[in-house]
Amino acid sequence: MSKDKKEGKVIFFCNGKKCCRYNEEAKTCFSEMIIENGLENQMEIQTMKCQGMCKKAPIFYLPTPDVFKKEVSKKKARKIFEKYIA
Repeated sequence: MSKDKKEGKVIFFCNGKKCCRYNEEAKTCFSEMIIENGLENQMEIQTMKCQGMCKKAPIFYLPTPDVFKKEVSKKKARKIFEKYIA
């Protein structure tokens, strides 16, 4: 039996030792923006293994434009969402 997969975009976040200390604010922001824009069935946020960019934590990855975003704060998360998703 397969899981019900969401169709659409995924936002990946590094869950390495350093990133997990700093990524909660940005993850929450992305989640709120997904809900605000009614994209719950088209988007999801998933973890990824450590990307080795710990000095630039937290790291987020958007596969659609194939881009890594470093040092993502709540403010930067909003800009990323507006530029690549909304």
